[in-house]
Amino acid sequence: METIEIVNRITTVLCACVLGAAVYFWAQKLKQAKVVKRGKRKKKQEQTADTEVSSQLGGGKIEWMVFAGLMLVAFVIRVWQFGSIPGGMNQDGAMAAVDAKALADYATDRYGMFMPVHFTAWGYGQMSVLLSYLMVPFIKIFGLSAVTARLPMLLVSMCGIAAAYFLFKRLFGIRAAQIVLAFLVINPWHFMQSRWALDCNMFPHMFLFGLFFMLKGIEGKRRYLYISMIFYALCMYSYGISFYTVPVFLLAACIYMLVKKVIGWKEAGISVGVYALVSWPIYTTMAINTLGKETIHTPFFTIPYFPDSVRSQDILFFADDKWEQLQTNVKSVLSVFLEGDTLPWNTIQGYGTIYTCFLLFIVAGVFFTVHAVRKEADKVKKTGYICLLLFFAMGILAGLLTASVNVNRINIIIYPMILFAALGIYFVYMSRKKLVFVLVPVYVLVGGMFLNQYFTDYAEEMEYYFFDGFIQSVQDLDEKSTCQTYCITPDSQYEGSYNVSEILTLFALEVDAEYYQGKEKNGLVPYKNKFYYCNASQTNIDSSSGIGYVVSNNELGLFSEKEYHIETYDGFSSVIPLKNYKGS
Repeated sequence: METIEIVNRITTVLCACVLGAAVYFWAQKLKQAKVVKRGKRKKKQEQTADTEVSSQLGGGKIEWMVFAGLMLVAFVIRVWQFGSIPGGMNQDGAMAAVDAKALADYATDRYGMFMPVHFTAWGYGQMSVLLSYLMVPFIKIFGLSAVTARLPMLLVSMCGIAAAYFLFKRLFGIRAAQIVLAFLVINPWHFMQSRWALDCNMFPHMFLFGLFFMLKGIEGKRRYLYISMIFYALCMYSYGISFYTVPVFLLAACIYMLVKKVIGWKEAGISVGVYALVSWPIYTTMAINTLGKETIHTPFFTIPYFPDSVRSQDILFFADDKWEQLQTNVKSVLSVFLEGDTLPWNTIQGYGTIYTCFLLFIVAGVFFTVHAVRKEADKVKKTGYICLLLFFAMGILAGLLTASVNVNRINIIIYPMILFAALGIYFVYMSRKKLVFVLVPVYVLVGGMFLNQYFTDYAEEMEYYFFDGFIQSVQDLDEKSTCQTYCITPDSQYEGSYNVSEILTLFALEVDAEYYQGKEKNGLVPYKNKFYYCNASQTNIDSSSGIGYVVSNNELGLFSEKEYHIETYDGFSSVIPLKNYKGS
């Protein structure tokens, strides 16, 4: 049995005991409050005092020192060896970066489409654009690299931590805010997704920003309510599942706020208008692809039609056997909820999206929120509690409607899991403060083990999954040879994955978008005449031909070391004819 499994069992039992003790003390308080009226007033006074202390700390040095300290810790561990761990580059991240470079250079994607509102990506499967557009200024200034490609996700993730903090501060007070901040510092999912570039991971952050500004807007200046609609609309440019989840959330929240007179029809109408103004291009994209209409070109952006799209098959409504698919989806949701998934770039086995020992606190957090809804008199706070519950429900809905979800497909549920787990810990704090100190060493232990795993064994493992050997081989071939023709293996991700090999090559060599499209560039050999994505065995191997190779290592036997310079990396090698080798 692995160490993490033993630790998980021990810490889960310990956390369950702490939670059980908290429930007991909470029940005792409620019992005393019912019997003794004075006790009820005293409890209310204590809670009010706690709120007042929170309010006082809100503008004081102590709160900001704690906030700044924890944010600094979160930032430092996220930037440690940033860009080099995980090594290499995921194929979707590489594609987002390549399209971002094309946008930075020519205001088009790599195919030459002007300012698309949705990317062609692989052709059969498209990709959201928000992450790439956020990469543009960094690539424009600093060039294309793993760092510039991943930097937007890091910065947005840090803003997500701050948004969760200030959201909780408004709804539950400073203590709850500090707990959620500390809980996010070394949360496995939040940490891992902030260090690599995947377009869909923008979705949960944009939604959280929307929720924060929405609650800020209904409690004060209405302009924040309208700002929130911008972030909700940006969700549409972050991930496809937002189309059948975010509108459901907004409709439910709007109906509740209108019925409870939190907002009026005027505010609701303006909010709908702002949301529609920002999101109509992407909704139009979905409409013309559903109806089979042609691409729409405007002076500001392009609304593309994708004839080869297969994305609709991911939605339950379009499944051949809907009942069977629904059962599969339920199992997938439970698996993600309890364990994460088996994809190493999403979770490390044994840690999941939230440490196993803290899963029980999600249930406690949900019940605590439901209790707060029943007891809260303030309409704004009650609306906030309701929206948190709707947030969680929306995540579950996403899992039920999306085929065989993994962590990134259902990433919208992770923030609610984190928030409710933090509320569960806050419930422990409210029941008996000293019990929280039992949880601190548990969190430090599992968090320390996670970070140690991430920066050691996991780092080595991810070099394989993120094609580090392939990328280094391509760069080595380009830097050390005078070859005019490159033969690059199509077996990068799997046998015959030439499209993955190509996108990784475009990223590794920072290939110009217009050159890729076939336009002449400074006397260079045309792209199609320079890059061939095929196995070496399919060519006439002759060192005098001047062809340089990137091969999987099982093809190395085709080359003589007397005629070729060979550099071997993880799973791949660059093979350069000696007459074309420039040396180190």
